[in-house]
Amino acid sequence: MSCMRGNNYLWSDGDYMHFWVADGYDGWDESGWNTGPNDEPRNFGLGAESKPSGVKILETVLNEFVMMRLAEIIHEGSVDETIDCAVKHGNFDGMLLKKNAAKLKTVLAQINLDEPDSNDV
Repeated sequence: MSCMRGNNYLWSDGDYMHFWVADGYDGWDESGWNTGPNDEPRNFGLGAESKPSGVKILETVLNEFVMMRLAEIIHEGSVDETIDCAVKHGNFDGMLLKKNAAKLKTVLAQINLDEPDSNDV
């Protein structure tokens, strides 16, 4: 099901979340992980920097990230702004958020998070 459409297109197949970005080139071909045998850079083809790029991520991994990011959004005090923006850009999967935006804002506003200790890492 499609979550967001436009220059940033996100959709789920039930196991993976797929992210496609119209101007998705971010220098991935110059990153340290882009190496093959003998640490030679992989060549994925010329012109990749001018094409859309995408990736799929296991939804379970993405869910873990979402929870980490939610804690940061609450801590930053940007819950209302983030929800309002998501409601504007959401597609079919965004209907639950849109219907319950006010409830989520109210509940999340009541949460005060503790700063992590340096030994929590």
